[in-house]
Amino acid sequence: MTTEFIAGGLKEGERCLMFAFEESAEQLFRNAAGWGVDFVKAVREGQLMIACAYPETAGLEDHLVSMKQTIEEFKPDRVAVDSLSALERVGTFKGFREFVIALTPFLKHRETVGLFTSTTPHLRGGTSTTEAHISTITDSIILLRYVEMYGEMRRGVTVLKMRRSMHDKDIREFKIDGAGMHMGDPFRSVAGILSGQTRHLTPNEVGRIDALFRDDE
Repeated sequence: MTTEFIAGGLKEGERCLMFAFEESAEQLFRNAAGWGVDFVKAVREGQLMIACAYPETAGLEDHLVSMKQTIEEFKPDRVAVDSLSALERVGTFKGFREFVIALTPFLKHRETVGLFTSTTPHLRGGTSTTEAHISTITDSIILLRYVEMYGEMRRGVTVLKMRRSMHDKDIREFKIDGAGMHMGDPFRSVAGILSGQTRHLTPNEVGRIDALFRDDE
């Protein structure tokens, strides 16, 4: 998701900045190259900056000061923070919330688009402490989930929240291959994806759901 976000900015000629707290720059370069995105070239040309640091090297307040300074100096159009969950480990509940509250308005004031990633403690379903921190102050929340389909693990994505927008409410399958991330069709035969308690619907139930969607259209 982060690579697609940065790649989209580069394609539009925007200046992009990525704060990476879980992977080295070399790892990010290799991953992006595997999806056909040349981060090395973008860094060399000054269009992309990648700032890597282990969360444990500093306190949250120091990380915040350093990130703000980097943003002010580089003047990016979009910023990715990967991930908030890594930073969550090095602070208190109150301190982490103050960190997120300070960084988010800072980006908004500069009219900079920001993407924050956060992992959940559960493989399927569940929520994280980070989600509780950011849900009320972010404009959009995109949720990624694993979906079990007849003994196979697939990936699902949905827009949980997007202010001032009549966004797509479907939970859609997405795939990742050598060319990047691709959106697919909505899951129509599975219920309980967000809770992690998936249940496969019968053909009759799927038919009734399809009929409801046709009526809405």
